[in-house]
Amino acid sequence: MSKFTIVIPTYWGGEKAEEADDEIVFDHPTMLNEAGTLGRLLESLSIFKRVEGKIAVISVANTRTIAGAVNNRVDQIIEPFRSSYDIINIGQDTLEHISDRLDSRGVSKSALELVKLDNYAAVRNICSLAGVINGTNYTIFIDDDEIFSDPEFFNKIEESMGKAVAGEKIEALAGYYLQPHTFRLDEDKVPDWRAPWWNNTAAMNAAFERIIGQAPRLKPTPFVFGGNMTLSLKALKQIPFDPKITRGEDIDFLLNARINGVTFYLDRKLAITHLPPEYEQKEWKKVREDAIRFLYERKKVRDHPQLNLQELQPYPGMFLGADLEERIIKTNELLKQKYQTENDDQGVRECEKTIVMVSENRWDRIDTSKWLRQLVTRWQEVTTAAEGIEMQE
Repeated sequence: MSKFTIVIPTYWGGEKAEEADDEIVFDHPTMLNEAGTLGRLLESLSIFKRVEGKIAVISVANTRTIAGAVNNRVDQIIEPFRSSYDIINIGQDTLEHISDRLDSRGVSKSALELVKLDNYAAVRNICSLAGVINGTNYTIFIDDDEIFSDPEFFNKIEESMGKAVAGEKIEALAGYYLQPHTFRLDEDKVPDWRAPWWNNTAAMNAAFERIIGQAPRLKPTPFVFGGNMTLSLKALKQIPFDPKITRGEDIDFLLNARINGVTFYLDRKLAITHLPPEYEQKEWKKVREDAIRFLYERKKVRDHPQLNLQELQPYPGMFLGADLEERIIKTNELLKQKYQTENDDQGVRECEKTIVMVSENRWDRIDTSKWLRQLVTRWQEVTTAAEGIEMQE
């Protein structure tokens, strides 16, 4: 049996790059007429003498009508690598086969709702499900806009997974990104409207310096990168990604893990090179999605005594405190002023909508304890039934 499964979500759109107006948007889907980054990632596997694990590529279409074309496009990309690696493409058809098998095993309709590819958290759950179906010891989450640059990458994971630190066995391991040569983000690119109240770049750098930049090698971490994390089979089966999250599903999963008694440890020697493509997203939309994310996650922190705000500092903790509404509103007021000087009426209106949204704060009315109990129950129903299912492309 293979020791590990590598799961790689890859996001695709039609042949014309247009920003969607949907509530949930994938940041930079590759257009069907573009080369994309998946092939580059798979080529970088050549730095390893041998890859003992299975590889599951999760093919995600940003609209259901192109799911078949996306599946075919990804097949074309991975075909040259099939002779060297144990690789499978999990597209919409494969997912429907898995869902049918789960249904035949008595999985409830409410639990089957988790077997989807319609947002980031859902995609990550399918990554987890691939690891569960393969039954490997652990599953490594990698994104397709990265490249492997450390020939010891898999060996380092094997050294750390299952290791006892302060009496706790590591079930969840975090690495980090080189972008492309340092873990630090460029603070010179922070716009003036964001700097006073929403300088997440500075907050992340402060957290990176504390966790990545300092000894010891392995330590509990308040953040995790979705494209460089490893989970044991036990953790995969136990803990779901939360589909209520539209972005930032990796750190939200870290919170879910802590709530369920699993601590992420970061290995400061476990790096992967991150080379994301250039993409543009409307500033108001990014700020709004971040606002939704942190309002919801703050409610989790308040509802669960297992979560300590101080232990989540400086990031994401800076955006989970009592001043969160003030931070969001003042940031949107500054962004609104920028739009006014540019005569961008839509931008002005969207900032005003976000301010109203924050004032209403419907996320504060969610009983996250009850919701997570239900979510975990449904997820464990899926993962228990998934063991031993054969994946058919």
